[in-house]
Amino acid sequence: MLHATVIVNLPEGLHARPAADFARQASLAGNSVMVGRMGGKLVRGDSILSLMTLGIKQGDLLLLEVRGPNAETLLATLKSLVSGTASN
Repeated sequence: MLHATVIVNLPEGLHARPAADFARQASLAGNSVMVGRMGGKLVRGDSILSLMTLGIKQGDLLLLEVRGPNAETLLATLKSLVSGTASN
């Protein structure tokens, strides 16, 4: 299992569209992804609704946990999505 922390740099936080993008990536390749605030409850990263219940805003620090094949690549992709550095 790989862990990472990342600061959310999306102006609107993890609202519907970025949550959907995150969940779509998290559901690929048979990986298990868990997401949460530092010191808080972790939720499934492949569930848009679960992600939105976290109420993630710009500047929040997130903990990401990834298990499975190509975990390093997926973790890098998810980090870039929430940090606002992903290319469209």
